Amino acid sequence: MDYAQITAKCVEISKCLIDKGSGFYTRDLDDTRSIGDIARFAANIRQSQELIREDQLAAVAGILKQDYRIVRSDIVPVLEYLGWAEVHKDGNKIIAVEEYIPPLADILQVLGEKWEEDNPSDIDLATVSSLAKLSDKPMTTEALISDLEIEDNRFNIALEYGEQVNYFGKFTSQEFGKETIWTPLYWAGKLDGVLKFLNRQSYEEFKILEELTHDFLRYQGKPEDRLQPERKPLINAGIAHGYFPSVAVKDRSGLSHEYVFAATPEFEVDPKRDIFEKARLIVACIRHGEYHAEVTRIKYPVNLLHALREGTINPHSYARIQYALLIVNRICTYETIPTNYGTGYKPIFIDTPENNVAADTAEQMLRGEVPSSGTVSEPEVKELLIEGLLNYSSEQRHIKGAQKIAAMGEFERLMECIQGVSR
Repeated sequence: MDYAQITAKCVEISKCLIDKGSGFYTRDLDDTRSIGDIARFAANIRQSQELIREDQLAAVAGILKQDYRIVRSDIVPVLEYLGWAEVHKDGNKIIAVEEYIPPLADILQVLGEKWEEDNPSDIDLATVSSLAKLSDKPMTTEALISDLEIEDNRFNIALEYGEQVNYFGKFTSQEFGKETIWTPLYWAGKLDGVLKFLNRQSYEEFKILEELTHDFLRYQGKPEDRLQPERKPLINAGIAHGYFPSVAVKDRSGLSHEYVFAATPEFEVDPKRDIFEKARLIVACIRHGEYHAEVTRIKYPVNLLHALREGTINPHSYARIQYALLIVNRICTYETIPTNYGTGYKPIFIDTPENNVAADTAEQMLRGEVPSSGTVSEPEVKELLIEGLLNYSSEQRHIKGAQKIAAMGEFERLMECIQGVSR
């Protein structure tokens, strides 16, 4: 793996470890988690164009679901050490930070090199290397251990951590009768092959899966509560396995609404892809306004996206909630405007190259087209502090994986049948 790919894998593991309790994994995966956390935080304060106050740093940490104490004691000092931030203090207290974060390609390169220089543990090494290998195809436990050249007991620890937080899974291969390891990251780059395989099958569950996959490709971000009840077990199993990524958005009352996608290639865990899920979050935000807004709902999602980019959206009382994902991810900001009906909020698109690529990708998804590219855009928080605004797809995998779902085995069979298992 090159350094950029190492960082990309660290980012995914960092997201999978969100809100997990204490334990030995915090030591065994220290380097990997730290690099992933630093990468996510750096990308999310980049291009702030002004001093970032201490309360704004805390707000970014809250949105990324990172412990602010760790941000203050670990992440900010590393950014300062790398020359990516100047920290203004009053004694030991951070007052503000001025950022000099480089482009994403440099973030990934530098942090991947730092991961290697920081003497990662054998658990770190096994985890990151396994993710890279399993993203290509599932492997028998025996073959993976042999490739990694790691002691069985240390590998088992790495595997157990991954199973607990859903970046690894295992099943018994029907072909070889051996324990097989897989990762939900496998699906993103394999969709064409999956659909060709499904098209040739007569097995009823696989035919339904083919229909569902085409449905989600035609309508990315479909609300979970609008899906056919009899198909939900298969969909939930697909979410748990990473085949159907989903994002959960919370409304003002704290009610969570889930939006389901197909695992298209722009969300592959690769440094050239959208490892921070921003295009998917744009679509989820628009779908939220389309289906679950409190007052006026969106009727024409593509037109709405055009209006947002062109600055022609009228102020609305629910807009700060409806577009909260875009506000906190620095895709848009908002103005407070008095109206005849009370206070209104007008979302304003932030016209940057990164945001335009993200919006182009989102429009392709809203039109039912397979996007040709993804992007990483950088959030910035000003006055808005929103806790628990969304669940990343990694969190949704964990939620679904903790449930007893009868259809789980379908995706393990599918993985094995499509491309085989490395022995």
